[in-house]
Amino acid sequence: MKKIIFYFLIFMIFACEDKEDAVNPLVGQWNMTDFTSGIYMRLNKTQEIYMGDTEGSIQAKTISNGITTDTYNLTDVDIYGGDGDTFIDVYGYDNNYSAYYSISDYGGSLSSYDQSNFSVGTQNSNAEYYGINFDYSISTNSLKIFPDTLYRKLYINGNEVWDSTRYAIVEGAIEQMSTMVQADQDFLMAGDMFGTIESPDDLTLILDDDGTGRIIESMWGQTEEIEIKWEATDSTLSWSEECNDDECDDELAYFTFEISSSGLLLSNYQDMCELYDQMGGAGTCDLIMNDEFGVEMGTLEAFWMEMNVSFSENQAAKKSINKIHNKRSKWGNYSFMNGYTPPKKFNR
Repeated sequence: MKKIIFYFLIFMIFACEDKEDAVNPLVGQWNMTDFTSGIYMRLNKTQEIYMGDTEGSIQAKTISNGITTDTYNLTDVDIYGGDGDTFIDVYGYDNNYSAYYSISDYGGSLSSYDQSNFSVGTQNSNAEYYGINFDYSISTNSLKIFPDTLYRKLYINGNEVWDSTRYAIVEGAIEQMSTMVQADQDFLMAGDMFGTIESPDDLTLILDDDGTGRIIESMWGQTEEIEIKWEATDSTLSWSEECNDDECDDELAYFTFEISSSGLLLSNYQDMCELYDQMGGAGTCDLIMNDEFGVEMGTLEAFWMEMNVSFSENQAAKKSINKIHNKRSKWGNYSFMNGYTPPKKFNR
């Protein structure tokens, strides 16, 4: 009997030591093997929406002494206004130029302020052209600009002078293409409104057993490294950036995780409507989706972002695949290190 008690006590001692020495399976160095993400919507009614895909363009030509000097294609359009006022912005750019055409068409007694403007900037120069004889037509999903001649504005001895020998002619049409979205289905949003963002080339997550760690991210030829404090439950992993000197980032990145024989999978779900309604008040998300995509008011069920990142302890990181679409940060920015940041324009 004494031997049985002795062996039982020995077993309990070693069992307790093993329990105390157990290492969190998250601890270690994890190398990214895959990165996928996307922005989705779900509607309760089948309908056509506009994802920013267009046909045609507005063309602007600059002319000096009767000779065409440059031609610019403008493909992005914003139309807004109210109470009889209409404002049109059309713009385009590439590696060599940034061009912008606008119309301010006031109603009633303010019509004397009607004006069109074309501005263009290149690496070597900037120019402004102005006119008052614009003409256009707008339908539900199209814009047509009839030939509009705008003259170069100069200042000579402090006086405003319109130079009739240098001018721009703007004309053309753009039609917005629609996409059919079926009710009650998760729809991955893609189109000209969303340009593909590069995902990290390399991503390393280092988690130490004292609750600290590091994230090393290589992207666009640059490598960034931050120190973090992390916490985990049975299914969630979160971290915030360590304080550096007097600066401290309280932003918290939050993921659910799964560990299997193939490695570590981190998943993140972000309810974008919850964010926008918090910033702009109830109903802000419905207004945004109506303004941006033509979604019928009251038919939006959900609007969210999700991301999945796969890691391996043994395989070196490789080029990832990213489905986040975010042309010119129209929908904010997403950082693996710091999470999702909505654009300020939605803070209504």
